[in-house]
Amino acid sequence: MKFENLLGQHGTAVAKRLGWKQGDEEESWSKKAIDSLMKKLQKHNKEALASLEMALQCEGRQRTDCVTIPRSLDGRLQISHRKALPHVIYCRVYRWPDLQSHHELKAIDDCRYCYESGQKDICINPYHYERVESAGILPPVLVPRYTEPPPNIIPRLLRMSHVHEGTSGSTMPCNIDFSNFNNLTQVSNQKQDEEMDTTMAIPQDVPTIEVPYEEGKYWATISYFELNTRVGEQFKVSSPTIQIDGFTDPTSNPSKICLGLLSNVNRNQQIESTRRHIGKGVKLTYVPNQGTLFAECQSESAIFIQSRNCNYFHNFHPTTVCKITNGISLKIFDMSKFRELLVESTRCRSFDASYELTKMTIIRMSFVKGWGSEYQRQDVTSTPCWIEVHLHAPLQWLDKALSQMGPPPNPISSIS
Repeated sequence: MKFENLLGQHGTAVAKRLGWKQGDEEESWSKKAIDSLMKKLQKHNKEALASLEMALQCEGRQRTDCVTIPRSLDGRLQISHRKALPHVIYCRVYRWPDLQSHHELKAIDDCRYCYESGQKDICINPYHYERVESAGILPPVLVPRYTEPPPNIIPRLLRMSHVHEGTSGSTMPCNIDFSNFNNLTQVSNQKQDEEMDTTMAIPQDVPTIEVPYEEGKYWATISYFELNTRVGEQFKVSSPTIQIDGFTDPTSNPSKICLGLLSNVNRNQQIESTRRHIGKGVKLTYVPNQGTLFAECQSESAIFIQSRNCNYFHNFHPTTVCKITNGISLKIFDMSKFRELLVESTRCRSFDASYELTKMTIIRMSFVKGWGSEYQRQDVTSTPCWIEVHLHAPLQWLDKALSQMGPPPNPISSIS
């Protein structure tokens, strides 16, 4: 497939501007956008031309690969004095002429290089994104106000915990190496969706209270540890992207945490050696209003992550530790999955399930050295250098929902 043919033959799917009917100025702009895309693909990713052609011809009816171009410094692409995010531009050109913002888009699960993942390359395949009506803002949770305890139904989160406990012969966390996964998608989403408990509907005569999803100024608090000792102050994070590295940059940058600046008088040789290998560390990318969190390993050494939310939507054991290596990006928190479980726990009025959900709001990750069943270290507190991420929005959502549930049906007392 020749570059000249793609531009010259208006019958090809790539050169065709689908649905762009907004006048000469917009028609000219869309042609320039396509011309820019063709040049970038010809220079950086020739193989993707066929994937883009197929995606546009079948209009998303068949699965197609990511079509990637390099991410610019500010993430945007300039077309004829107008700057916008690349995936927004090409979704606008090929699918939705009235598209205004990236907040109106959500990547499909099969997209490995979606905008939200924050990787060096970004997918602009217009059929790797879906239009969302509510700009990605999650719907509220309806908390039932039961006057009597609901039927004795065990929430899915507790059922899964019991199943995993029964099938696991070891108390040590399992290990999964995502460097060997060909497709970092949610492996078992379809299976879990099929297993949704249809008996969980709220009876019509039970009043409900809406608990909306809200975000504050800071989306997380991050703490750094060496073995079982916290080192330095806690970092409150407001920037959507935060780089956590091993360097000693003295400048005050709200989007960077430099672990090399932190001192510890009790630091041993193993910790010193590990710190030298952290390098560029890990980049966390948070998607506001959607509550999604990605982690990308930028270190030459591996990063090890324990996220119960991530393990849930992959159908892993809750305490599984996932390994990612340089260049690999992994979704480590999905607020929509958290909401599913929150809805279920409130409908069951299960305080045990709600307590399990608090564990989902905490993510632990270690640098260089791993822990779990395949390593000498059984617990994260045995690793030389690690961080703990406390997510604010899901914990606050859970807390508000619990406050509306009322007291437990069997409160603890001196005679219980």
